[in-house]
Amino acid sequence: MDDILYIALILSGALAAIILCLNAQRICTLLNLMDVPVGRKKHSVPTPLMGGVTLLIAFVPVALAYIMIFASERWLGSLLIWLGCVSAMALVGLGDDRHSLSPRSRLIISFAVFAIAAAVDPTFNVRVLDFIIPPLTLGLGTWWLSIIFTVVCCVGLLNAVNMADGKNGLVLGLSLGWLAILATRSVGPLLPLIGLFSAVLMVLFTFNMRSKLFLGDGGAYAIAAAIGLLSIMVYNTPGTQALRAISADELVLLFVVPVADSFRLTYKRLRQGRSPMSADRDHLHHHLQDKFGWPGGLFMYWIASLTLALILIIL
Repeated sequence: MDDILYIALILSGALAAIILCLNAQRICTLLNLMDVPVGRKKHSVPTPLMGGVTLLIAFVPVALAYIMIFASERWLGSLLIWLGCVSAMALVGLGDDRHSLSPRSRLIISFAVFAIAAAVDPTFNVRVLDFIIPPLTLGLGTWWLSIIFTVVCCVGLLNAVNMADGKNGLVLGLSLGWLAILATRSVGPLLPLIGLFSAVLMVLFTFNMRSKLFLGDGGAYAIAAAIGLLSIMVYNTPGTQALRAISADELVLLFVVPVADSFRLTYKRLRQGRSPMSADRDHLHHHLQDKFGWPGGLFMYWIASLTLALILIIL
């Protein structure tokens, strides 16, 4: 009976996402969430910024139902906090999609959301860094220092994902790869939750690859928050053959390509006297597109981002 109910939840989430995506043009026109091709934007027609809307309507209610039905007392509070953070960041992103929030406002809200999660629940607080290669353990000292470290990591991933969201399929394909790798180490209710999340992302991926919709900041922020906090939950879970279900070096390799590219862009723009959030064609996916074309550059980005982490996890 539990399996049937879980399958029904996955199908309901995917079906809701399909219905929303099929009506993306109408919904986003009503919500003033259309991305109009002006200036440096290259798409030919106004395109719905549908990611945040789809996740809030198709994924969040289904995930909430799953958590309330299946989560044990050990996981209930943590998963509700996780879902609340995902929802909050989706709303922040949608606000930016519609009203173009200032970078400072987005940064302050992001720091606050992740800081609250890390302060309230130890499941989202990285207190110790355990590496496998080389075998090394680093303590982060005080509780406040660990919160600051955790928040900086989460906000860094958030900005990296948002910066990488410049070509169809890139972030969604990358996210599905990340989730597949995390699924190999997930325990308890996390693995089924990854399945629910992946089902909705697969629908978005299909429509995004056909240029029927864009993720927008709403989708990018929600996905980054979900995967970032999910990674910390997996990290803070005991493993079957090691101290942790996934090591710190595995997580570093999992996210290193987009995060390193975002740091490179930020440093370069600051040296040039520009805002770190200013737009240009210096992203890694732009260079890969110039060298390999598209979708050749897309596949190269996925390979570069996922292969090293996958090899380390398999070994």
